[in-house]
Amino acid sequence: MQSTVTPATKLAKSAFRRYSRNALIAICGACTVVVIALHVLFPQFRNLEFSAEDFLTRLGKPAPVSPELVFLAIDQASTKLDHIGFDEIESTPALKLMERGFPYPRSVYPLILDRVFGAGAKVVVIDLLFTNERDEDVEFRAALDKYRDRVVIGSNFDSGDRMKGSMDTHVLPSSSLITPKKPMDDRVAYVNFWPDTDGVIRRSHFRVTAAEVFNSRPEQDEEVFDSLAAKVLKKSGHADLVPRGNEPRRIRYPNRGAIFLPNSVCNIFEAARWNSPEYGSGDFLRGKIVMLGPEGAFTHDEHPTPIGKIAGPQVHLSAMNAALQRTFLHETSIIMVYALIAVAGALAWGLCHWFHGPLARLGSLVVANVAWLVVALLLYNHANLIIPMVAPLMALTLSGVGCLGWDFFLERLERARVRSVLDKYVSKNVAELVLSEGDEFAGALKGQRRIVTVLFSDIRGFTAMTEEAVPEEFIAQLNEYFFEMVEAVLAEGGTLQNFIGDAVLAAWGDTRKLDPATGAYEAVRTALRMSGALKKLNERWANREGRRKLGIGIGIKQGEAILGSVGHPQRMNFTALGDTVNTAARLEGATKHLKTEILVEETIEELTRDRFHFRRVDSLKLKGKSKATAVFTVLGEKPEPVPPWLAEYHRAVELYHARLFREAGEIFRKLGEEIEDDALCAMYARRCELYAETPPSADWDGSFTMTEK
Repeated sequence: MQSTVTPATKLAKSAFRRYSRNALIAICGACTVVVIALHVLFPQFRNLEFSAEDFLTRLGKPAPVSPELVFLAIDQASTKLDHIGFDEIESTPALKLMERGFPYPRSVYPLILDRVFGAGAKVVVIDLLFTNERDEDVEFRAALDKYRDRVVIGSNFDSGDRMKGSMDTHVLPSSSLITPKKPMDDRVAYVNFWPDTDGVIRRSHFRVTAAEVFNSRPEQDEEVFDSLAAKVLKKSGHADLVPRGNEPRRIRYPNRGAIFLPNSVCNIFEAARWNSPEYGSGDFLRGKIVMLGPEGAFTHDEHPTPIGKIAGPQVHLSAMNAALQRTFLHETSIIMVYALIAVAGALAWGLCHWFHGPLARLGSLVVANVAWLVVALLLYNHANLIIPMVAPLMALTLSGVGCLGWDFFLERLERARVRSVLDKYVSKNVAELVLSEGDEFAGALKGQRRIVTVLFSDIRGFTAMTEEAVPEEFIAQLNEYFFEMVEAVLAEGGTLQNFIGDAVLAAWGDTRKLDPATGAYEAVRTALRMSGALKKLNERWANREGRRKLGIGIGIKQGEAILGSVGHPQRMNFTALGDTVNTAARLEGATKHLKTEILVEETIEELTRDRFHFRRVDSLKLKGKSKATAVFTVLGEKPEPVPPWLAEYHRAVELYHARLFREAGEIFRKLGEEIEDDALCAMYARRCELYAETPPSADWDGSFTMTEK
């Protein structure tokens, strides 16, 4: 068997694949450029990256805590001393001074230094600023001189507000404690940390110059200042661990639950605690780097970090710890960030090129996102490397979603093309069913039973018209008629089942599942639309074109029908079959006898009586049926006003079925005079007159038997 794929077809498919590939490349490239532009133009974008990195910090491996670091905290317990007895406070000079509250009298610090160094501490760093001269400075200065090589106190770079006239200054300890000189005294180091743009401290500057801090012009032979961490590392014998250069270093923080737990400074003077196994008469301080500083909200010295808010001394200890444990984090350069964004965009294109189904593509994008995060976590844990996450993943996701959107657009375009072809040959709802996927379409083709509402309409006197009409004019008029009738069906969501000569067969609930009330409502509305559209056509034909007026009959029935695709393999038709369809056709036929335009059976009336005004027409035994059914015609949709004569008419019908023929006939005759040319009142009046003279048999049920279809 020869292949039906022609060279032209192959060429077309190849061109389409190339076009699609180029489109995907363009989409991924555009999304990548957009993400890079966001990264360059909007600093806030970098804050999103910071937040992702902080999450990685909390999720990833924390820095191990060096046992060489001890935190002596000036906390609330060390200012209130509620847990220490009165006699011990009175007999201990340091506790007596601490009882005065924070800030402590400066005479307490020599006592603390003597106690700590007496226990064998290696270095003591005091994370406090002593900028003003005090009376106790003589004693404190003597202690600072005594422990010159092992003590460090703080200074502060203060960036002033030039708009208010203040200047940038380097705030040093009071000259009453340490005489200012150049180069700066070896016991002084700056306490500053400079947060990122979102206010979070992630980096430590171990060395800076004043020009770098204040963004001013550097002076010749400008002095380089050490941070507290750098100065302590040098004095404790770890000068080789101080990072070189003036660039900030990213800190890997310890776990928040174990980050240099504070020891209240008052504990070193409380006899019971000092002599406890925990403190060992000062053994826990032997050979240690001791940080003395404030801890607690009352000191207003808390700073946001990736692991949450921690005390300023704990931030300094984290910087020292990162150097001691060699756990500084490395960051990718800005060029590498852009390169990784481009890689993510290329990866998205590759995934969309390799995977063609939308679910497969979506799944591959999810896997790629997760894999990127896993790689980022592994690099953080084992290589101390932080790679960007937000920007590359945004490029990956946007590119992937863009490719999915493009495929969706192409699919919709193709569906629209196929739909435009199908709509010319099958009903709108059938076209939707053909274009649907899954079991519903397969089941519909094989056949199934459903409750459907069927509308059957027919032109009155069609055969006679065909004999008299001019063919060209008649076909043109017929097409205009069919156009309006079909539009009415489609406007109410119905399926155009078939044209049977001049008849229109439509259904509701065949191609989409509807509850019975909705199907009945939409069918009745369609009948009213068809009636109104035909009136407008007749007016136009009579007034402008001189064409013959058309009349129609419409029958509506709801019930079970068999749905399926029937016919020849080369010409199939999706249709409804069964008694419901036949009954709708016979109701349409009954409109000729009853001289009404629309007839609906009682089920339709029951389901929609709260939405339409109905008029009881008759009780009919249709041809082939042994059981009578009540039939109605629709007068209008609520809330249109009810005709004033309708209640009296229905009372007369009830009298008629109650065999009170004279009373009913009298009402029908009066209504016939009130309602001009009313065929139903005339029909009932004749029946009542006949039955009044010759009553029907005892088993009469008020029905009329139709002998014609």
